[in-house]
Amino acid sequence: MNHNPKLTSSELASLWSSYISDSMNICIMKHFLANVDDEQIKEIVHHSKELSTGHIESLISIFNKENLPLPIGYTDADVNEQAPRLFSDIFYLRFLQFMGRTGTNINGMALGITYREDVRAFYKSTVNESAELYDNIIRLMTKKGILVRSPYIPYYQQVEFIQDDHFLEGYLTLHKRPLLAIEIAHLSNIIEANVIGRTLVDGLTQVAEAKEVKKHLQEGFELGSQIIKAIEQILEENHTNTPFSSDSTITNSTITTFSDKLIMGILSALTTVSIGSIGQGIGASMRSDIIGEYTKLLAKIGKFAMKSGKISIKNGWIEKPPQTIDREKLQKGN
Repeated sequence: MNHNPKLTSSELASLWSSYISDSMNICIMKHFLANVDDEQIKEIVHHSKELSTGHIESLISIFNKENLPLPIGYTDADVNEQAPRLFSDIFYLRFLQFMGRTGTNINGMALGITYREDVRAFYKSTVNESAELYDNIIRLMTKKGILVRSPYIPYYQQVEFIQDDHFLEGYLTLHKRPLLAIEIAHLSNIIEANVIGRTLVDGLTQVAEAKEVKKHLQEGFELGSQIIKAIEQILEENHTNTPFSSDSTITNSTITTFSDKLIMGILSALTTVSIGSIGQGIGASMRSDIIGEYTKLLAKIGKFAMKSGKISIKNGWIEKPPQTIDREKLQKGN
């Protein structure tokens, strides 16, 4: 029995991805910290940065133990801490709420595919930290009166079983059944995430340097708007209010805040999260029209993600993730 196993493919993938995302978060939090005014929000931002810094230290230890080259990720060269404020303090909090929720999900999935004791310990810790960060953010947002909740619905009065397959119909039917609570939850979360992502992209467009990056960010803003509109329509047809908040303002700054490399990295991360959330929405939905709408949106997001990748590859901004050996190439020889 091997008590000192090597890292599995899933562990290697998770650790590498965590290094990239935590190095990105450190850069974003450095800009937020340089401009935040509200002391309570500042404490949350600082805590988020410190968590990512601690994660990087733990990850370096594991990589060094395995004699693996450290990823480059994102560094001080990718953030201008002297740049003026780009977003409001309220947006900082909303962004961190989104990241806390996302971090809990991603780290939880990573924990489920890790086996070695030190890697399990790392992800158990990150799950708990993400959950605690999210909890602290929700408390502060509640205290400030800015917490946006998913819609309320009446409580159910009795236990019932589905009687026929009309329950699954959505297309070509005059009387669609009311939305399920779980369907509303996913629809609402997708709207909220895209409102935050769209605000972020709108601000980043002002400070991006390359015209190609600016244009692609504008396309991302438009895609986010299309997603919000499509999902809102489903909720409105169900006479359900849509979660929305317009209190996250953007300044008029055009000073370079982040490198184009980091901006494209942020955009790719948002796209990845969007694909994952819509995939979860598909899995939770039982009405055919909702599944169909999600599928159409996935196709649009996938096309956008492909273009993002091509831009970043052309500019040398994407590190190659860990991959297996090309056996066919080895077998063919030189």
